[in-house]
Amino acid sequence: MVDMNAARNASQVAKPRIAKETIRALASAESFARGRSYADDGAVSDLLRRGDRLTAEVEGSEFEPYQVSIRLHGGGVADAHCTCAYDWGGYCKHIVAVLLKFADEKTPIIKRKPLAELLAELDQSRLIELLEKRTESDPELVTWIEAELATAIPARPPHRPDAGRRRTPVDPAPVREQARVLLAARNRRGRYWDGYRPSGNIEELQRLVEKAVPFLEVGDGGNALRILEPIGEAFVDDWLDHSYDTDEHLYELFADLGRLMAEAALMSELAADERDALAETLEKWQRRLEEYGIDEGFHVAIRALQTGWDDPALAAVMAGKGRSWPLSGGDDWLEDYLTAVRLRVLEACGRTEEYLNLARAARAHTSYAGMLVKLERTPEAIAHALKSFKRPDEAVVLAKALREAAAHDDALKIAETGLGLAGDNDDEIAGSSAVPLACWLRDYAGGIGRTAVALKAALVAFEHSLSLEDFCAIRTWAGTDWDVIRKDLLERLASAPHAYDRIRIYLSKGLIDEAVRAVGDRFGYGAHDETLMQLASAAHASHPEWVIRLAVHQANSIMDANRAGHYSLAVQWLEKAALAHEVLGREDDWRACLDELIERHRRKYKLRPLLEGLRGR
Repeated sequence: MVDMNAARNASQVAKPRIAKETIRALASAESFARGRSYADDGAVSDLLRRGDRLTAEVEGSEFEPYQVSIRLHGGGVADAHCTCAYDWGGYCKHIVAVLLKFADEKTPIIKRKPLAELLAELDQSRLIELLEKRTESDPELVTWIEAELATAIPARPPHRPDAGRRRTPVDPAPVREQARVLLAARNRRGRYWDGYRPSGNIEELQRLVEKAVPFLEVGDGGNALRILEPIGEAFVDDWLDHSYDTDEHLYELFADLGRLMAEAALMSELAADERDALAETLEKWQRRLEEYGIDEGFHVAIRALQTGWDDPALAAVMAGKGRSWPLSGGDDWLEDYLTAVRLRVLEACGRTEEYLNLARAARAHTSYAGMLVKLERTPEAIAHALKSFKRPDEAVVLAKALREAAAHDDALKIAETGLGLAGDNDDEIAGSSAVPLACWLRDYAGGIGRTAVALKAALVAFEHSLSLEDFCAIRTWAGTDWDVIRKDLLERLASAPHAYDRIRIYLSKGLIDEAVRAVGDRFGYGAHDETLMQLASAAHASHPEWVIRLAVHQANSIMDANRAGHYSLAVQWLEKAALAHEVLGREDDWRACLDELIERHRRKYKLRPLLEGLRGR
C-alpha cells in the first residue's frame, strides 16, 4: 500500500523552489539589492513551509522582526505579505530576502502539513470544539468569523448567468465591528517598557478592505459599498480620534479605500439623493483627513459620485463620437485617476466597446491594446502599440498578454520594439523600466529557442541593471562569442558611475585587483557586507596592506558602536587582519594591535573574551 502522506511530502520536496530571475522581476532594483544583502547577512530565520505557504522572520530596523508570508504557485509567487510599511512598487526587501533564501537549495526549510490537511482529518463536532476553545483566549476570532460570513459570495454553477453574484445584501454591522477590532489591535499597549506603539497587522486591515473586490469584479457595486462604507466610517472615526499619533502608516489605506469606493459608486444604481448623501459623507471624511495633513483619501470617490456617467461629453466619448478625454486637455491628475477607475468599471460590467472608446480618447494605450487582445483583435492591438507606445513598461504588459494568448511571434515583436524605447543610459526612468522587459524577453525568447533575441535582451538587461545575475545570464546565450562580449561588459562596468554589483562581478571572475581598486579606501559598504568580507578573504595574500586597513576599520565600526549582537562579526574581520599581517611577516605588529584592542575594550564583558581568543589562533 502506498503511504499517501509520504507521497505528498515527497511531491512537496520535489517541487521547484524559485529562480532568482523570477525574484528580480517581482521587486525594484533597490529592493532586490537590499533584500540580497539581508539574505547574505543571515537576517532570515524560521523558514517554514506548509504546502504552498512559506513563512519566515526577517530582522530589520525595528526591535521586533518582520513577519513574511508568501503563497507559492509552481515556480513563482501568487502573493506575498510583510508586516513592514513598504509600499513603493514591487515586493519589499524583506520578502526578497526570504525568497532568495528559499531559492538557495542549501537553505534548510522546516516542513509541516498544510492547514487544510490537518483540518480535513476532523469531523464537524471536533472542528467546532477547536474553534470554541480558541475563542476563549481569542474573543476577536468570533468577530472575524462573523465578518467573513457576512461578506461571503456563495458558490454557484458557472453556467448560471448570475454566477458569482450574491442575491442578498451584505450586512455592514459585522464589517464595521471587525474594522474597529483591528484598529484597536494596532494600538494595544504592550509591556510598560515597550511604550505605546502599533502592534497589530496592517495586512489584516488591507484584507478587510479587499473583501469588496470580488463584488466589484462581478459588477456588484451595491454590496461593495455595504462593505467599504462601514470600514471608512471606522477608519475615520476610530483611527483619527485615537490612533493617528501612534501610527503613521495606516493613512496609506485611505487611498485604496477611496479608489474602491469610486468603483463601487460607478457600478451602483444609486438614486440622486443617495449619491448626494454619500458624497456629503465622504466630503466630511476628507475634511477631517486634511485637518491631520493627509491628502490621500476620498477625492476620486467624491468626484465619481458628483459626476457619475451623466456628462454628455463623456457619453459621446464612450459612444465613439469624441476624440479626446478629458475635454480640458490639462494636467488634471484626479480626472486621469478617475478615468482609470471608469475603465475598470466598464471592463467588469462587460461594456467593452465603451471601454475601447474611452481608453483611446484618454490615450490609455496599454489598456486599449490589452483589451483588443482579450477581444481576439490582435492585429489591431499590434498596430496601435507600434504607433503609440513610448516606454518599455507599456510594451511588457502587452507582450505578456500576447504570450498568454499564444501569439508568440507578436509577443516577441512587441517586446523587441519595447527594448528600443529604453533610450540612452542617462534616461533613468526609461532605463529602469527596461530591465523587467529585458529580463522577461531574455527568459521567454531563450525558452522557445530564439537565442539571438535572448542574447540581445540579456545585454540590454545588464546595460541598465549592472547586476551579477544579469551578467551571468549573458553567458548562457553568448556561445562562442563570450570572451569578446565579456571584455565589453567589464569595460562598461568599469566606466559606470554607480554599480551595486561591481565588486561581486569582479569576484566572480577572479579580478581581485579590479575589485580592490573599485573599493579603494572608501569603506562605506557596511560591516555586514558579505561581498566585502569575501573580497578580504580573496585579497589578503595579494593586497595585505589594504586588507588590514579594511578589516580593522570594519571591526572598529562594530566595537566602537557597542553593537554587542555583532561582536562575533567584528572578530571575523580581525581574523582577516591577522592573516594579512602574517603574509607580511608582521606578527609582532598584529599582537600589539590586538593587545591595544583588548585594553581599549576591557570593560565590555561580551567582547573581551572574543578578542582574547584571537591570541591563540
